[in-house]
Amino acid sequence: MSFLAPLFFVGLAAIVVPILVHLIQRERKEVIEFPSLMFLRKIPYQSVERRRIHNWLLLMLRAAAMALLIAAFARPFLTRNPLQAASKTNGAREVVILFDRSASMGYGDHFERAKEAARKIIQGVGRDDQATLLLFGTGTEEAVRATSDRGRLETAIKEVTVSSEATRYAPALRWAQSHLTRSALPRKEVVLISDFQRTGWERQEEIHMPEGTVVTPVSVASPDSSGLSVSSIAMQRASFSGEERVTVTAGLTNRGAKPFTNVAVILEVEGRAVESKPVTVAPNSSASVTFAQVTAAQPNMRATVRAGSDAMPKDNVFHFVISPSRPVSVLLIQPDAANAALSLFLTTALSISTAPPFKVDVAPVARVTPASFERRSVVILNDVTAISSQTDASLKRFVEQGGGLFIVLADHSPWSGGETPLLPGTLGAPVERLVNGTSGTLGFLDYSHPVFDDFKDPRNGTFTDIRFYQYRSLNPAATDRVLARFDDGAAALVERRVGNGRVIAFTATLDPSWTNFPTRPMFPVIVPELLKYLGHYEEPSAWYTVGRMLDISVPLGAIVREGTAGDTKDTTRKASAVVVSPSGKQDKMGEGGSPSIELAEQGFYSIRMQGTGERRPYEVAVNLDPAESDLSPLSPTDFLGSATGRAAVTPTGQSLERPEMTAADMEKKQSFWWFLLVAGALMLLAEAVLANRLSRGFGAGLLQAEKP
Repeated sequence: MSFLAPLFFVGLAAIVVPILVHLIQRERKEVIEFPSLMFLRKIPYQSVERRRIHNWLLLMLRAAAMALLIAAFARPFLTRNPLQAASKTNGAREVVILFDRSASMGYGDHFERAKEAARKIIQGVGRDDQATLLLFGTGTEEAVRATSDRGRLETAIKEVTVSSEATRYAPALRWAQSHLTRSALPRKEVVLISDFQRTGWERQEEIHMPEGTVVTPVSVASPDSSGLSVSSIAMQRASFSGEERVTVTAGLTNRGAKPFTNVAVILEVEGRAVESKPVTVAPNSSASVTFAQVTAAQPNMRATVRAGSDAMPKDNVFHFVISPSRPVSVLLIQPDAANAALSLFLTTALSISTAPPFKVDVAPVARVTPASFERRSVVILNDVTAISSQTDASLKRFVEQGGGLFIVLADHSPWSGGETPLLPGTLGAPVERLVNGTSGTLGFLDYSHPVFDDFKDPRNGTFTDIRFYQYRSLNPAATDRVLARFDDGAAALVERRVGNGRVIAFTATLDPSWTNFPTRPMFPVIVPELLKYLGHYEEPSAWYTVGRMLDISVPLGAIVREGTAGDTKDTTRKASAVVVSPSGKQDKMGEGGSPSIELAEQGFYSIRMQGTGERRPYEVAVNLDPAESDLSPLSPTDFLGSATGRAAVTPTGQSLERPEMTAADMEKKQSFWWFLLVAGALMLLAEAVLANRLSRGFGAGLLQAEKP
């Protein structure tokens, strides 16, 4: 019990008043005129017996009334745990404890405070109650389900640890909603213990708890949370003396109000410190540090950047993997007696590409065999004449299995007649655009396509200066996709899907004979983008974020294709691996095991290949979600009001008790003073009635005692 205005208890001194009233001498007399005694001296009579208290009941009523009135003005209120207080009333409860174990809870003493809060809640669980402990981060985990055994609940709280997951409130609240809806107990309560991280509530989703549910938020957030985090890594590649070198740049973020001065930022490669640099980061700002070049001597080199230490050490490290670039293998097929300049611009544009690098092999059409397509990602038919049926069948099989085909249509066509399943449309005659003295331009580009997506912003490049003097007419089929058209509406770039592969046809040349495109700045930019798309190329991720699902077939397929020949699809399917997590847990993947795994821990996962001759493990670096470093809290009451779509006190009886409420808020919510005031008024009324009766009785007795 606490009081909002305890100074009013000074008024308890007023209780002395009724005591004094009962002890004061009262002289009662009747004045009788006696003429013979008029001149006698008056002698006062004092009665010692009258100084004693004769009516204790009247005294107690007067004193209690004074005390109740003073207590009412002092404004009392209860500060007990709402769940403990509720447990003393009738009715069994269904209690769901939502315990936040996301990475942000590792800040300072937040996690220990959360555990202590959970223990207090568990102590209020009665033997008829049913309590469930749900742990949540990105997802949910049911630790203990529907039990009144406090020992089990306290053991589960003791064993829980901070995870590497991000904060997501919606799944936990939806789970509580579903669980409480199925419960038959008369009273339902939810306790949410968290730091109420703002980034954990991204979407405004309404959670409709059953009618009468009491939701109690318990916040462990610190008022001035701050820290330094390594938020990103960028790598630039360059070649020197036949070796590939990588320059690492680390991005640092300070989300607090205090600066970090001369923090040592260290780059480690394969567990060895390579370089350390001091960095100063101003409050609420970012900074970066660039390290010296590192040689990518072998694939899957573990690397880590560390930036000092603070109240949340998990986000002071950033893991990544350094590997030499894996070039895209391209087979360029051209006519047997082709001019040397026919493919010069194309090979030059591919040779200067570094992200990714391209390995281009040029072959005349007469020397192409089925073995020529093995281990290739993309095949280019650069204005070739008719190909043999054997080459056509091998090329079709290559595309169906996921390969990419780029067809340049100018003077010649790879197919002389019959069915052409690889050609996106029906080929027509060449169109001369210089007849009227003006050249053609590109009038339409499909910016929704991955090849042109980056060029929605004109600052990334423009196609307005490209001119076409001649092109080949092509009528696409209904199922084909036109990626670009000339200004007269004719198709310039057309895509067709064949099996698992992609085919794109270009209706002009890749040399300056029909267009100035090869001499324009966009040529060495757009050609690598086209081949990356056709070859299904994806830059190998140097790191992943906690919570991602890793498809094991991706690294398996990459390694198998590099190490074997023949049918890569069947070989990939037969491969298997053992995945070792950062904590040492092992999982069998691939053949006989799961095809994917959730990356739930921060650190390095090792994928150990089986049956492929791969000696060095395939390493996968995993880091925290950068949003976990932003500790800005939500107001618990505002959050729950937003989450449930209701106010603090709802018409259905749902209330949001707030542990962080002020004394005035708690007193106002309870309003005990009103009951004390009424009780005091009733006692004063009873005192008046009793005093009146006693006064009449005393007077009657006195008169009887004084009669002669």
